Amino acid sequence: MLPLQTARKRTPAFDGKRLHLLDAAARVFCAVGYDKASMRRVSAEARVSLAGIYHYVASKEELLYWIQLHTFDSLLRGLENSLDGLVDPRQRLAAAIRNHVRHFGENMHKLKVCARELETLEGEAYDDVRERRRSYFEAVHGLVKELRPRHGVPLGSWLATANLFGMLNWFYQWYDPDRIRVSLDDLAAQQTALFLDGYTASASGDGRRETE
Repeated sequence: MLPLQTARKRTPAFDGKRLHLLDAAARVFCAVGYDKASMRRVSAEARVSLAGIYHYVASKEELLYWIQLHTFDSLLRGLENSLDGLVDPRQRLAAAIRNHVRHFGENMHKLKVCARELETLEGEAYDDVRERRRSYFEAVHGLVKELRPRHGVPLGSWLATANLFGMLNWFYQWYDPDRIRVSLDDLAAQQTALFLDGYTASASGDGRRETE
């Protein structure tokens, strides 16, 4: 079981310091990989004493746990805010894609860590993060299910959502704003158009019941 030091003494100042530490740890994990990262290197990146780190987390694994948990909590909150007042299914999905791309485009190191290191967690920590990720997936899946095809029947919505996330999460492999003159909003708009123009126009589905 992962010991959670951060369950104690929660204050706004404590949370702010911990978020600073998580951001530094994510940069280190992204740069050298979780296995090769050391708490000493995280300490140097965060400019926090090595002893001071343990006031906020009990271990390197706990840093990874909170990075992933906080990332998906933030995505879920951002998704809820982005959908406020929107009723059109296409606009709602577009807002969800924009929220995802903006969040990870501005926190690319966290996207890389989340994409690469889920399986590093074990036990309750793994289950907790996996459940939070599943909640986010299902929230976006619900938006995909709201869409209606222009012709015929849609492709399976679960598979379509999985493919959508494949596209959204893979951009960390090639997106460099200094070399590719595409803003995050333009990237999100292009990804939205690519998904919607393919999914809602499709008539190749067979209507079979979807499976989890």
